[in-house]
Amino acid sequence: MSGERRSAIQSVDVGILRFNRELGRAEILLLKRQNPDEPYFGQWALPGLVINGDTEDQSLEAAIDRLLLSPKVGFSVSHCEQVVTVGNAVRDPRGWATTTVYMAMVDDCVEVEGEKQWVDLIAVSERRFLLAFDHNDLVEKIRARLAGKFRYTSIGFSMLPMKFTMTDVITLFSVVRGANPAKGKTSIIQRVKKMIEAELIALTSETVQLAMGRPQNLYLKLKPEVIFEFDRALSDG
Repeated sequence: MSGERRSAIQSVDVGILRFNRELGRAEILLLKRQNPDEPYFGQWALPGLVINGDTEDQSLEAAIDRLLLSPKVGFSVSHCEQVVTVGNAVRDPRGWATTTVYMAMVDDCVEVEGEKQWVDLIAVSERRFLLAFDHNDLVEKIRARLAGKFRYTSIGFSMLPMKFTMTDVITLFSVVRGANPAKGKTSIIQRVKKMIEAELIALTSETVQLAMGRPQNLYLKLKPEVIFEFDRALSDG
């Protein structure tokens, strides 16, 4: 009917991030769209769900918790925070659509299969791996938020395993921020020392042999749930 207006679609989407030590890259979880009656069937997208659809949600926090517990994700995350809300009349072919975007981290290499896969975060943010809807743009917003918070908090450590090397830290920070690993190395080392002083991480007596170079010391996260705020922003020099 010409006078009818469809209700706006409201959803939550989440970018779940991990550090792949073997490949030296940050990765994001993607989900293949399974419903042939919905747009972009068979294409990759961020995990998401409609708010107040078949299930009534009392808050955005309740909706994102429901998403994380659903089969679309189905594993625990070490940190989750809201990034942005976007909405317009063209991002979904079904009509006006608004989504609230979250980013979350896993601190170990959770493996997935079937309709889920881990994909290089930078490839997605740079549109070298295309997603459904406007999800490439959402992923770039997630990457930018992550890079920004790397500058003044310890949030990046939420993506590292419980035991990690200094090379892991430098590689992860450089990849996400688009920086040369040689630049900012001194500042990153100083950050690790600050976190040792704050008793958030500890230098262990263990070492690990990487593919190249000498054995490296392993550090241990003592309070992985704590996000530390530094008194100075991370330098690129």
